Amino acid sequence: MILAGFGILVVLLVIAITIFYFWASSSSIPGNKLSEIINYPGPIPPPPGLNTFTIMTFNIGYLSGMTNNRPVKTEKELFDTNKKTFLQLLDRVKPDILATQEIDFDSKRSFHVNQPQAIARDTDLKYTAAAINWDKRYVPFPFWPPSVHFGKMVSGQAVLSRWPIVSAERAVLIKPVNKPFFYNALYLDRLVQVVKIEIGEKTLVVLNVHLEAFNRETREKQARRVLDIYGEYKENYPVILLGDFNCLPPDAKQKKGFIDEPDIDFVGDKTIGLFLAEKSLKPAELETVTFPTNKPTRKLDYIFYNQKKITLLKTFAPVIDSSDHLPLVMEFSFSE
Repeated sequence: MILAGFGILVVLLVIAITIFYFWASSSSIPGNKLSEIINYPGPIPPPPGLNTFTIMTFNIGYLSGMTNNRPVKTEKELFDTNKKTFLQLLDRVKPDILATQEIDFDSKRSFHVNQPQAIARDTDLKYTAAAINWDKRYVPFPFWPPSVHFGKMVSGQAVLSRWPIVSAERAVLIKPVNKPFFYNALYLDRLVQVVKIEIGEKTLVVLNVHLEAFNRETREKQARRVLDIYGEYKENYPVILLGDFNCLPPDAKQKKGFIDEPDIDFVGDKTIGLFLAEKSLKPAELETVTFPTNKPTRKLDYIFYNQKKITLLKTFAPVIDSSDHLPLVMEFSFSE
């Protein structure tokens, strides 16, 4: 009798876990809303004058500062403060284009604030290309305690521009290799955003990427796919390829793992070397460290450009504590 009762409990538990799994991993956003161009109300931008422009890439870590992905309870005040700090930075730098990663659209972890909308509302960056890469009804991470679970997640990448966005596509990269199905079912999609921006008579292509963090083999395969996409545009458009590549430059001191994240493997990583081997691509620079913000020791964020069509003027990394990454800024002009 006891064994029969135990068996029933096991069956009920399996059923409950199965129901939770399918519910938690299901989407809340329609497929046609995973990539959108949104124009927020504001003044029409003047035609470009001087041939000088500024672009910023920033993994904003959903404006969580150094609490990003850590099992700590956060308050909305933290996010409000970090948003204010970030807006002040944007006011100083005045980028014409902002490419973001880990930006939330409607997530419990960031109090359901539409962060691209909040940025567009308070800046001149009124044209937005949004791409969702993490749409789950419940993400049980960080794993313990349950009170710090992310819960509902609608997060992704966004390109915000002072100039009109004429098209935007969302290219999904491969999932981590050698991971169980339930891991990948709740994991984010890694993306390349392909965004065309009309600047006067020029059409600039921005490739906004966020590559795999925890699996080197996957990251290298994703890099090859990104290069294939770049190859579709490099001859006919000025192209800027930028984002969070989650890996070190090839000449950096190879070290396995982040602090408190021993599973990240940098040893023998070929990712950045693949981009450097593409003769038409040039890095804005390879020296500036961008992670972590409290004590930057590693470069994870990059800007590349096709050097026949774009001229680099300056690159710098502003200091800010709104994320666990630092932003990277490039001033450039069109060569042709």
